[in-house]
Amino acid sequence: TATAVFLENGYEGTNLSEIVSRAGASKGTIYSRFPTKAALFAAILIRKALNFQEVYSLALLPRYPLKKVLEGFGVCILQEMWHADSRSLHKAFISTSFKFPKLAIMFWEAGPKRSMNMLCDCLKEHPEFKGEDPEKAAEMFWSLCCGQSVVRSVIHSTDNMSEETIRENVKEAIRIFMAAYS
Repeated sequence: TATAVFLENGYEGTNLSEIVSRAGASKGTIYSRFPTKAALFAAILIRKALNFQEVYSLALLPRYPLKKVLEGFGVCILQEMWHADSRSLHKAFISTSFKFPKLAIMFWEAGPKRSMNMLCDCLKEHPEFKGEDPEKAAEMFWSLCCGQSVVRSVIHSTDNMSEETIRENVKEAIRIFMAAYS
């Protein structure tokens, strides 16, 4: 319920009373678990980031060809980034990140940084990876996939990235990555 209210109203437009009312809960129950609106919002963002880590982990198996691993990982990231709920949460998050810098760090660590670390771990084990710095390589691949998409998905709220475009972007990121690291 809280996620739906934050998606509809953004962070600033959301109040806990509306969440309590729509959830059919009591304020005491909400406040016992989340002492502030920021704490509740942080829990939503962290849960969302961790849910996607499970999806990424299915793609990051070193026993598959490196191109297949990168394709699965890159497509997952872009599909998540362009999903309407993710875009709304990202906008709400960005609008609050200056006010709550600890929240920004928590989201970075649980989301993008963790996904790059997962890719790094996979690259370390993958026999086709020939780079010297898997951490930097993981960061570069993530950036190749996401670069302009991050900004575009937040700024252009009416734009959508088709499945075909997502796959084309990831394919090009893989081509560049493979030329440098395999």
